[in-house]
Formats: sequence, C-alpha cells, structure tokens
Amino acid sequence: MTREEELKELASSLQAAIAKARQLDLPTSAYILSLALVEVSQTIAAELRGPSGSK
Repeated sequence: MTREEELKELASSLQAAIAKARQLDLPTSAYILSLALVEVSQTIAAELRGPSGSK
C-alpha cells in the first residue's frame, strides 16, 4: 500500500470517527478529530503535488 493510499484510508477512518462522535454527542471529540482530518487532508494534497523543492 502506498503512502497516499494509507493517508486516504486514515482520512476515511477519521471521517467515520467524526460521524460516530457526533452521533454520541461528543462535540469536543468531533472537533479534535476534525482537526486531525484537516491535517491528513493537507498532507494528502501535498503528496499529490509532489516534491516542491523546498521544505
């Protein structure tokens, strides 16, 4: 499995966890998981762009 595939799987898992936290009325948990999803989404976007030559 490639890093990109792993990140997409992680994003999917986070989305499911967010939905479950909302279902259980756990707003703080849903918020924290949402922040993690943003980080993963940004990492996926960076992976898709490829190396930019600067870090």
